[in-house]
Amino acid sequence: MHLRRSINRRIAAALSLGAMLLAAPAAAQDRQYTEISGTGQTLFRIAIPPVLDGGGAAAPAKTLQAVMSNDMLLFGLFKVLNPAGFLANLAKEGVGIDLAAWVNVGAQGVIKAKATMVGGGLSVDFYLYDVGKGSAPVLQKTLKGSAKGVRSLAHRFGDEVVRYYTNERGIFTTKIAFTSGNPRTATSHVYAMDYDGYGVYRVSNTGNLNLLPAWSPSGQIAYTSYLWKNPDLFITSGGRASRISKYPGLNTGAAFSPDGRIALTLSKDGNPEIYVMSASGGGARRLTNHAAIDASPTWSPDGGRIAFVSNRGGSPQIYVMSSGGGGVRRVTFKGNYNQEPSWCPRKDTPLIAFTGRDEAGHYDIFTVNVDSGEMKRLTQREGSNKSPSWAPNGKLLVFSSSRGGLWLMNADGLNQQKVHKGGGQTPNWSR
Repeated sequence: MHLRRSINRRIAAALSLGAMLLAAPAAAQDRQYTEISGTGQTLFRIAIPPVLDGGGAAAPAKTLQAVMSNDMLLFGLFKVLNPAGFLANLAKEGVGIDLAAWVNVGAQGVIKAKATMVGGGLSVDFYLYDVGKGSAPVLQKTLKGSAKGVRSLAHRFGDEVVRYYTNERGIFTTKIAFTSGNPRTATSHVYAMDYDGYGVYRVSNTGNLNLLPAWSPSGQIAYTSYLWKNPDLFITSGGRASRISKYPGLNTGAAFSPDGRIALTLSKDGNPEIYVMSASGGGARRLTNHAAIDASPTWSPDGGRIAFVSNRGGSPQIYVMSSGGGGVRRVTFKGNYNQEPSWCPRKDTPLIAFTGRDEAGHYDIFTVNVDSGEMKRLTQREGSNKSPSWAPNGKLLVFSSSRGGLWLMNADGLNQQKVHKGGGQTPNWSR
């Protein structure tokens, strides 16, 4: 009963919108890789001096420094040093470094760059210095693009810096989709933005009531729309959306497997159940068959299991089953209202993030270890926090908060940073 109200509230909230506002790197064996873990983690101290203007690029240079500094902050591994404390003679250094000057301010890494307008385009020379390895750059790269694309250039080099230090891909060129609406005009649309909140644009073009976006591995976005007065599933690559599931009743909660299949909730047989279909909407196959309500599927990173929410135990809880529908088992046993699961995309991290309601009625973000059952609370006494979604590196989460807008935090709940100030619900991070 609780889960039915939960599902109905998510749909009805959208209907009424009363609650919905919506170079050459160093040899691999020489690197010191850093794992982000534990509440007592030590941040890597990095300095990002003002980017040099090589000619006609004063404004892009300022943007480059700001974007790279923000990227390092949001990632949660780095402590960005205050430029006011720099001791180096930056004009004399150019794109090189005086090693002693950076050692004396405690910098472990230094990012330098020079931007130049060339033939109407922007060319940026980037350098990363690992202070512990001397005054030669450990990473050097020239990236080119338009002046309007300056943020992308900064993100791309930031990803290279992350790869150098962690041997893993960065997240700075990823995007986040979300839903936002206006209760007075009874509208709700799907939007997308860069991971850091920049460049918000509208995705949905089907009617006035759209919700629950989900990214596919290929960069498409699926979402539920009431264009034809029924909650149907649509998918878009950025242009006109196509309706791919239009069964009577619910066609909601789409989640993509690593190979592009879609798990979703259908109620075409009279009860909300979990189904799997192809990316084009064909071959719907029922996975659950229970008198209770089953909803909100999410895939394991290997595609072999699906977690979902069910009230079959008397209250909404997180369950796991094989991707074929067998071996259902419950994984949350604390709390009486757990929903909105999101499976961590890291194969070595068997965590599911979810929204839980505590005894005081507050909604917060938790994780549960699928193997051990250990639960951890990530948010507390910071308003109402819901709808977690993992970054593709499995190190960060995006979520909505009553503090306003969309927020990022790391997998321990640390380094919480607001990235979108406007209304935003049910965020979903691109793969």
